[in-house]
Amino acid sequence: MLILFKIFITNMYLYICGKTFADYYFKKNNSQESENAIFGAIIVSFIALTVNFFLPLNKIVTTFLFLIPFFIFIKKGISKKELWFFIKATIIVFFFIIYSDVNRPDAGLYHLPYTQILNENKIIIGLGNLHHRFGHISIVQYLSAINHNYIIGVHGIIIPLASLISFILIYFLDDISFFLKKKNNLDLNDIFSLFILIYIGFKVNRYSGFGNDAPAHLLFFYLISVYLKSRINFDFLKKTFLIASYTFLNKITLGLGFIFPLIIFGKLNREKYKIIFSFSSIFVLLWLIKNILISGCLIYPVEKTCIYKFSWSNKSETIKQNILAEAWAKDWPNRTDDSILKEDYLKNYNWLSVWSKNHLLYIVKILIPYIIFLLTIILFINFTKKKNSKIIFYKDMKKYRMIMIVSIIGTLIFFLKFPLYRYGYSYLITLIIFLLSSLLFKYDLFFVKKIFQYVIILSIFVLLGKQIQRIYNNYNTYNIWPNIYALSPKTKNIEIEEKIIGQQYKIFVSKKECMYLKAPCTNSFKTNITHKKKIGYDIIYVKKN
Repeated sequence: MLILFKIFITNMYLYICGKTFADYYFKKNNSQESENAIFGAIIVSFIALTVNFFLPLNKIVTTFLFLIPFFIFIKKGISKKELWFFIKATIIVFFFIIYSDVNRPDAGLYHLPYTQILNENKIIIGLGNLHHRFGHISIVQYLSAINHNYIIGVHGIIIPLASLISFILIYFLDDISFFLKKKNNLDLNDIFSLFILIYIGFKVNRYSGFGNDAPAHLLFFYLISVYLKSRINFDFLKKTFLIASYTFLNKITLGLGFIFPLIIFGKLNREKYKIIFSFSSIFVLLWLIKNILISGCLIYPVEKTCIYKFSWSNKSETIKQNILAEAWAKDWPNRTDDSILKEDYLKNYNWLSVWSKNHLLYIVKILIPYIIFLLTIILFINFTKKKNSKIIFYKDMKKYRMIMIVSIIGTLIFFLKFPLYRYGYSYLITLIIFLLSSLLFKYDLFFVKKIFQYVIILSIFVLLGKQIQRIYNNYNTYNIWPNIYALSPKTKNIEIEEKIIGQQYKIFVSKKECMYLKAPCTNSFKTNITHKKKIGYDIIYVKKN
C-alpha cells in the first residue's frame, strides 16, 4: 500500500538524518536505532526552523532537503538490524494513523493552520496578532511541515508526529528486551521502562489524542531514562541537554528537564563550557528568537519575558492571554459563579473548589487504575516466595533522589499554576513510578523476567486492541488518512472569508476551525490588526490609537 511506503521512507529519512548527526555530534555514538531516529526528528526540526527564517517550507525546498540524506544511505547501505527497526516503526505508525482523526479541536485551531503557514510563508513577524495560539506553537509543527514534499505529498504532515511516538515506544520496548535477554540484575531503569510501557499502552494509544502534548511528555520520560543510564562525561551532557531542549521546545511546562544536564554539567571539568556553544544552545536560541519575532515574547504569554518596544508587541493581549490560559487550566469553564472575574477567580484559591469537583476527578479516574496495576505487580514481585530471591539495590541513589525532587517540584508547579492533566502528567507519572518503586525490596530474577514478559504482551495487546477497535468502528465513515481539511470524518465545506489588511495583505477568516485549507488563517479576527512589509518580511501588528 502507498501509505505504508510513505511511512517507511519518512522513518528511514528521520533515521538517516539522526544517525548522521549523532555520529558527528557524539565522540562515540552507542545509541539504539530508536534513539538515532529520535535524534533525526530533532535535527530535521532544527533544519525546518532555520530554513523558515529565510524561505517558506514549500514542496521545492522540502523535496530538496528530503532527498539529500538518501545519498548517505546509498553510500553506506543499511543493516538488517536497521531494516527491522524501519519495519517495526512503520507498522506502529500505520496502525496509529489509519482511519484515525486529528487532535480535536487544537489541530483545526492552530496545529494545522500553523503548519500550512510554514509551508506557504517564511516567518511572518507578529503572527501571534493574527491568532494568539500561534504565539505558543510546538516544534512538532515544524517537523510536520518539512515532511510535505513531492514524494510523500500533503499527507506527509500527518506522519512525523506518529513516527516520533513510535520511536520512543520502541526505545522502551528495546530497553525491556535487553533486560530480559542480557541482564542478570534488576535496576531502576528496567522498572521505569516497564511502568512507562504500561502507561503508553493504557493511555497514550490514540493518534487523535497525541496533539502537542504526548510527544513532549514521552520525551520527558525518555530524558529520565537517559539520565538514569548517564555517566559523568561530555557526551552524556550533550545528550541530556539535547533531549531536554527538544522537550522544552515541545512544551515549555516541562522546562525542569534542564536540571538533569545541569547536574552533569556541575560535575564535569573545563570541557563542560563547550556546551554553551553546542547545537542544543543554538537550537534553543533560534527558537527564542522565533518567539520574539512572532509574539514579542521569549515565552508567550509569560509577561515577564516580553519586550514591548517592538511594533508587533501587544501588551494588553499578552496580559489577557496569560490570565485566560491560567484560568482555563484551573477549570474556568465549569465555574458556578458567572459574575466572577478571571482575576478574582484565580486569587486565594477560589478556583480550587471548582477544579476539585471536575478536573481532579478526571485525573483520579486516570491515575487510580494505573496505580492499582503497578501495585499489583510490585506485590507479586515482593511476596511470591522463590529460592533465589535477591535484595533489590539501586546503584545510584543520588539519581533516584534527584528525579524525585524534580518530579515533586514539577507536580507542585503543575498543581499551583497549570493543573490541567495534559500540561504536566509526565511529572505526576514519574513521581508515582518512583514512589512505588521504593516499595520493591526483594525479587527473584527468573520470576521478574516472567512478569516483564507477561506485561509486555499485555501492553502490546491493549495498544494493538485499541487500534483494531478504532479501525473497526471508523472503517465505513473515516478516510484511511486523518482528515486535515475538516474535523468531521468526511470533508465538508468550511466557510472561509478572504480579507485584506494593511498593504494589500491577504488573510483568511474562518467561522470554525481553519484546518489545512488556506493560509494565513484565523478564527478570531480582530479589526484592529494591520500589515506592513519591511526588508522582504511581512509584519502583522495592532493599529495604534
